[in-house]
Amino acid sequence: MVRVLGPVVAGMLAFLVASCDGGSHARQSLGPTLAFDNAWVRAPVAGRTVTAAYCEVTNPGNLPLDIIGFDSDHPGLRVEIHESTEHDGMMRMRRLERVTIPSKATVYFAPGGKHLMLFGFDGAAAEVTLAATLDGGETLPVVFAIRSEQHR
Repeated sequence: MVRVLGPVVAGMLAFLVASCDGGSHARQSLGPTLAFDNAWVRAPVAGRTVTAAYCEVTNPGNLPLDIIGFDSDHPGLRVEIHESTEHDGMMRMRRLERVTIPSKATVYFAPGGKHLMLFGFDGAAAEVTLAATLDGGETLPVVFAIRSEQHR
């Protein structure tokens, strides 16, 4: 009886291992992917710790992906997603809870539109890493260069 069960157990183990391996490959190939380009932070005005960050976010995948926030390990730095819009000739800024990046499209975070507000940012470094958080909980680190730009 032991001789009969040995090959059966070995076959079951081989099946389980093959099933698990196939699942892990499927998850890896289906994972979210976003490309971040031209990521930069406007250097804060002297004596201020509030500024804005900009980038281009491209989704090459077949499904839309939602960014629900950005975090940083920079001490005291808080990041919010905002959008500036014009209403009755006045520019208004509002906080966004999420930004959807459509499939096969690029969303621009740019002055006068969607952008990231950074609170508690000293601008002392040449760059800062922010982690984009997707609605599924995945985080994608993005390096933002610090630029001295004219403030309006």
